[in-house]
Amino acid sequence: MRMIAITLVALSGNMWQNSKLNNAASLGYVGRVMFIAAAGLGFLTIFIPASLTPFAIGYAVIGFGFSISYLINLIRK
Repeated sequence: MRMIAITLVALSGNMWQNSKLNNAASLGYVGRVMFIAAAGLGFLTIFIPASLTPFAIGYAVIGFGFSISYLINLIRK
């Protein structure tokens, strides 16, 4: 779980840094990267070879929530 948290912090920093550029094309690219990363981390949390605990399920739901948020905003543009 710590590795996933570190990855999310790094991706959030990437999104924050690229938002400073104010370029719509670069923000769209970063949004796609964040969507794929958040969905991938959610799937990894669910499919790790361990028993699913309420914490792991909640953690995956939060990851999928971020992924859905990015997808909605990419579609709305």
